[in-house]
Amino acid sequence: MNQHIKAFPVRPEDRADRRPPMVIVHVLTRFLKTGGSEQNTIINCRAQAAEGHRVIIIHGSDFHEETRRAASEVAEVICVDALVHPVDAIRDARALVQMTTLFRRLRPDVVHTHQSKAGVLGRMAAKLADVPAIIHSVHILPFVNVGWKAEAAYKAVERFCALFTDAFISVSPSCRDAYLDLGIGRPDQHFVALSAMNVDRFKMAHPPEDWRELLRLEPGQAKPPTVVMVAAFEARKRQLELIRALPKTFAGLPAWRMLFVGDGELRAEAEALVAELGLGRSVCFSGYRTDPESLIALADVCMLTSVREGLPRVLIQYAAAGKPAVVSELPGLSDVVLPDVSAIITPPDNPVAAAQAAARLLSNPADCARLAKGARTVHVDAWSPESMMHQIRRAYESVMPRLRAPALLSSVNP
Repeated sequence: MNQHIKAFPVRPEDRADRRPPMVIVHVLTRFLKTGGSEQNTIINCRAQAAEGHRVIIIHGSDFHEETRRAASEVAEVICVDALVHPVDAIRDARALVQMTTLFRRLRPDVVHTHQSKAGVLGRMAAKLADVPAIIHSVHILPFVNVGWKAEAAYKAVERFCALFTDAFISVSPSCRDAYLDLGIGRPDQHFVALSAMNVDRFKMAHPPEDWRELLRLEPGQAKPPTVVMVAAFEARKRQLELIRALPKTFAGLPAWRMLFVGDGELRAEAEALVAELGLGRSVCFSGYRTDPESLIALADVCMLTSVREGLPRVLIQYAAAGKPAVVSELPGLSDVVLPDVSAIITPPDNPVAAAQAAARLLSNPADCARLAKGARTVHVDAWSPESMMHQIRRAYESVMPRLRAPALLSSVNP
C-alpha cells in the first residue's frame, strides 16, 4: 500500500509557516485498499500533515487493516462502527450522533467528507457541531445510473447538504458540471482536483514474472489474446454480468484469457459463476495486487464496465500503458477517454455489447494497434500528486475566511 502513497515536496509558497496550523478531519464511509477515494485522501492527509496540521481520519466499519495502518503514519485514525455503506436508518442515526459528538470534542477547523454516505452524515454532523468550514469531495456521482426513486432521493439530499457546504472538490470537470447543472452549490464553491497517481509506473511497466501462472498456461505456451479488467468486485462494476456474456461473445475466438484484477465482496460469487459456466481455464483472477501496472502490461485489451464512477482512475492507467480499452458509457468519459481513438464506448446498460466489442478487438489486431496508438495521445501527466494538492489547497484557501480566530490558533498537538 505504501508504494502507492508517496510524499511530494512542499513548495516554498505552501510552507506551513505561511499559515497557522489547523485541525482537519476527513470522513469516509469505507476505508478499503483499492479505492481511489481512499488513496487520494491519504495523499491529501500526508501533505497536510507535512504542512504542520493536525489531521484526523474518521471511517466506518468496512475497512482494510493495511489501509488503516498506512493512514496512521500521517494521521490519527478513528473508526465509527455505526457508519456503514448500505442505508440503515437506525445505524445512520447512531453514526450521525457519534460523529457530532466527536466533532464537538475534536473541535476541527475543517471537516472534509468523502464518498456518498459519509458525505451526507459527515456534513450534517459538522453542521450540528458548528464546525467552521465544511468541504465535500465528489469522487462519484451518486445519482447516475440508479433507479428514479434513488436518483430523486440522492439529488434532494445533495441539494440539502449543499446549503451548509462551503466548498466542493470534484475529481473531474464533468462531476463538477453535473452538480452545477442541478443547482448544487455556486460556481465559485466548486474546484476540480484530478485523482493523483504515478502515471510513469504504468508507462514503463512490464508483465509480471508470474504471468504464466496467472493466465494458467503451460511452460512454453504462447500468451493467448488477453483482456484485463482492474476493478474492485462490487455490483456497480458488473463483473458478474460481463462473465455471463463471455461464453457466447468469445465463442468464436480460438484461444483467449480474461484476467480480473482486484478483490471485493463479490469475488467469491464471480469465481463460482466462472466454475458454473465452465470457464475455469479461460477466466482468471489475480486478487488484490500491489503491481496493477504489470498486470495491465499483460493486456491486449482493457475493460471497465461500471455503471457509476466519478473519474475512473484505471482509465488513466490504461491510457498511460498505451492499452486499447472498452468502456461502458459514463458521464465524464470525455475527460479521460478519446472515443474510437483510444477506446470503444459501449451503452451503459449493456455488458453484452462490451464483451462483443472486446471480442472484436481481440480478433482484429489492426484495430487494437490503432486504439493503442490513440491511447498514447491521452494527456495523462495532469494526474500527479502535486497537481491534485495544488487544487485542493485552492479549495481550502477559499474557506479560510469562515474560520474563527480562536480556531486558527489551534495547536498541532491535542
